Amino acid sequence: MYRQSLAACAALLLAGASANAQTTPAKETTAVNCKGPFKALLEASHTNRRGVTLFLNGQTVSGIVAACNDDGSIELTAQQYSRIIVLADRIDGAAM
Repeated sequence: MYRQSLAACAALLLAGASANAQTTPAKETTAVNCKGPFKALLEASHTNRRGVTLFLNGQTVSGIVAACNDDGSIELTAQQYSRIIVLADRIDGAAM
């Protein structure tokens, strides 16, 4: 009796795990369409999930590129901030 109920529980767990794996959508990798002189660096940060440092009027902002928007803004994510938005035309330099 114990082995039968244990086998039934194991079968239910396996069926639930396989059903959950089928319903979970695949992680989408969307290409960013960055523009300007720092295009290659920003796209590499997004693709490789590596940090980039942007230099803005004597200040620095570091993060990973999450998106490049059509309005000329770049969205970054960092440990300290979940969302940082920078205007592309304000960037003086970039480093990776």
